[in-house]
Amino acid sequence: MKEFEWFEPKTVKEACKILFQYKTRARPFAGGTDILVEMKTLRSQPAALVNLKHIRGLDKIQYQKQKGLSLGALVTWTRLLESAAVTGHYPLLHKAAGTMGSIQVRNVATLAGNICHASPAANGPVPLLVYEARCIIQGPDGKREIPIEKLFAGVQKNSLKAGEILTEIILPPPPQGMHGSFTKFAQRKAMELPIVAVGVLLKAVKGSFDQVRIALGAVAAKPFRARRTEKWLLGKKIDESIIRQAAETALMESAPITDIRASKEYRQELIRELVYRAIQESLAKNPGPA
Repeated sequence: MKEFEWFEPKTVKEACKILFQYKTRARPFAGGTDILVEMKTLRSQPAALVNLKHIRGLDKIQYQKQKGLSLGALVTWTRLLESAAVTGHYPLLHKAAGTMGSIQVRNVATLAGNICHASPAANGPVPLLVYEARCIIQGPDGKREIPIEKLFAGVQKNSLKAGEILTEIILPPPPQGMHGSFTKFAQRKAMELPIVAVGVLLKAVKGSFDQVRIALGAVAAKPFRARRTEKWLLGKKIDESIIRQAAETALMESAPITDIRASKEYRQELIRELVYRAIQESLAKNPGPA
């Protein structure tokens, strides 16, 4: 690991100023579980790290029925698991937190850092996509708000500009009547990145698909909503063949590759099966007759 400068700003404004001065040569530091590994392996050699842990207010979790859930940039995965609001109102995020790394990693790693790292196989993006989360970003030019989809710019690339920090993640109130499923398929049950990740939220009315949200991870350059599949399902009668066709449509929206964890062909089969299962599992949670 090469030498670097260490800053401990007390405000977001101060942190943004330092990051802007260093441009691409500085990185914000929260949990450090990604950046420290990159620095030790020389994959990243920043001239400075800007520690955000002394900035008040970035570790808050707040839930209001009318406004939804607010998660500060320093909220760890362990705190997500322990949050009654997350457990009760955002079960897909709770499940994703439970499959994140080890206890030691969850104690320090943050959800904000996870999504800013922008790995296609990260745990956080899929549940945040189906819950239609928004990101509050602060930088030298003030604050701006973007949907979670706009944060991802490619493999381990985010859309933050020089001097900007993701300060808050907002999840709208949970959609009424929608029930869902989160599946992370990996070679091991713990401490493993997914080969394929699938999230589904849906609502069935009178035997038909009334509302549908589907998100996929680890099957393209960035996590994404399968909007073509969602649109195709809307209004269709719930039927085995329809669900199978939906899974095929989701596959066509994906662009899986071969890497160290799985081949392209294996991922293709997993997409077919896991999207099908996630839809079925979500339907099973739907109250009343499907």
